[in-house]
Amino acid sequence: PWFAIFDLDGTLLEYEGKSHVALCEGLREARLGEEAVSWELHASIIGTRPETWSREILAKLGVPPEVLSAEAYVDAYHHSMERLYSDITTMPGANELVARLQELRVPMAIATSSVKSSFDVKMTYHPQLLEPMAAVVTGDDPAVLRGKPAPDIFLEAARRLRAEPSRCVVFEDSPHGIAAARAAGMFAVAIPDERLPGNDFSQADQVLATLAEWTKTLSATP
Repeated sequence: PWFAIFDLDGTLLEYEGKSHVALCEGLREARLGEEAVSWELHASIIGTRPETWSREILAKLGVPPEVLSAEAYVDAYHHSMERLYSDITTMPGANELVARLQELRVPMAIATSSVKSSFDVKMTYHPQLLEPMAAVVTGDDPAVLRGKPAPDIFLEAARRLRAEPSRCVVFEDSPHGIAAARAAGMFAVAIPDERLPGNDFSQADQVLATLAEWTKTLSATP
């Protein structure tokens, strides 16, 4: 038997386009331009937790805490995302792969750096992705002491699936997530976003254009 563990944003959900809008809108208090966050900068923080990406973006843009704190930036980001959640669609091949794995009775989990409150709102629009999952681990779960690229979140997902890490296949769109999967001793499948330049997926065991490619080759799973 094998087990599937999915990242959420950018892997199952087409999230990064809307996230990019919110990352830029959240900087209004710092009086930066509408495109202050470049796609290169966006790419560098994919897969990290809010307390991490907020500090990194503000530091790289030279925004001092007295102008905009990391906490205030995260709050502004989530405020922007609240009006965008309903427009988020699924990634190409996501529904089909999850449905096929469900047919094959492959146990599945979601392991996302999103906080639970954000995750819950997103999934109200995509119950077909949530219902087949045997486990969900969010970035603010007490069991996840360290965020990606540390392996904590994937190891916790495997524990809840009662799976050996070596029998788990992780689907990810970020180098941080791929590094976390490899550190957990899992088979790492990357689905890069072409809008996010400069990301290195050399650690991935497999790189796909879309999840649909995996659906076609299920017989070749490790």
